[in-house]
Amino acid sequence: MTVPARPDLTRGELLAVTLDRQHLLRRDASCVQVASDLLGLQAQFSTGPRDALRARASDFSPQGWDRDLVKIWSHRGTIHVVPAHELWLHLSARDNRGPLADLWDGWGIPAGEAERWADVIRAEVASGPCEREDLKGACRAAGMSDWLLERVFNGWGGLLKEMCDRGMLVYEAGTAKRFAAAPFPASWFPRDEARAELVRRYFERYGPATVQDCAAFLGYRASEVASLVRRSALPLRELTCRGVTLAYLGELPSPSEAHVPGCVLLAPFDQLVLGYRDRSRLIDAPDLPRVTNRAGIVFATVLYRGRARARWRREGRRVTVTEFRPLSDTARAAIAGRARRFFSPERVEVRFRGEKDAPAPRPFDTDGLPSELRARGGAEG
Repeated sequence: MTVPARPDLTRGELLAVTLDRQHLLRRDASCVQVASDLLGLQAQFSTGPRDALRARASDFSPQGWDRDLVKIWSHRGTIHVVPAHELWLHLSARDNRGPLADLWDGWGIPAGEAERWADVIRAEVASGPCEREDLKGACRAAGMSDWLLERVFNGWGGLLKEMCDRGMLVYEAGTAKRFAAAPFPASWFPRDEARAELVRRYFERYGPATVQDCAAFLGYRASEVASLVRRSALPLRELTCRGVTLAYLGELPSPSEAHVPGCVLLAPFDQLVLGYRDRSRLIDAPDLPRVTNRAGIVFATVLYRGRARARWRREGRRVTVTEFRPLSDTARAAIAGRARRFFSPERVEVRFRGEKDAPAPRPFDTDGLPSELRARGGAEG
């Protein structure tokens, strides 16, 4: 269901509205609220959610940003940080609620072994969060063979992933690889009800967007998204930008309330990039491979005057900015100033380089990935 909306938007106005809805113009929401509004924060790099919240949240602190958040496999089978109180919403949308006895055998775990070793792991986390090596040690002490250890603790998930999918475990949200018991008792939603809620939130925070954008982000078919919109009677509004019809929920900010800042730093695997199949609102077509490449990496990106113009990376106290094309002195000064404010009160040194001086990115190592997932390009990683 759609209702009349405001006039057409320019590309710049569309980006400004999007930045506002995704908390990139005003830090006016808590870390937990930002994670809720954006349907989680992708955590392919463990530092990604931290920097996504550094850019957005009013209560961000380097030591406390992960409070009341957990890490699970969510949209598109990828790792996301989500609010702990919304764990069961996200798990219900994936609908992996079957018993471990029905475990997909792609990990090479023999039938009948999964439940036994899940009990060992659950007993270990019952007394508090445990690192991966602690859990391996407990299983080894309980008699698990080295052959089975490799499969249960497969680097792409193994039994730990299957337990997380069923709400038996969660990752802690921070940068340490620690597992804990689920913070709330099981509370499953019907799958379609959970998915309808995620679709509603998508158009509320990622809209204006297309049904295809929503489908690409959530990992559903476009026909399923359209069906969920119809059955939920979502009062979507429509507008056009450069001849494309886009849908959204709620009220959009006026041009005086939303503007494109001179410079924005986006985290690696940032939701602003991942949220759309068509990324032309912020990335020019020739620069798409510079932001997200064939190795499956979505780089931390610099928006300058509304367009992706560089990548950035922090190592220690140095922030290195890799320019897509040579930037002006004015642009470099603006980006350097933004980077220093971004990491304040820490002091960082900012340096610039061209793409020819940057090392080639390393692709994800899929050697340990089960054959079925390798065929899908590691989508579950």
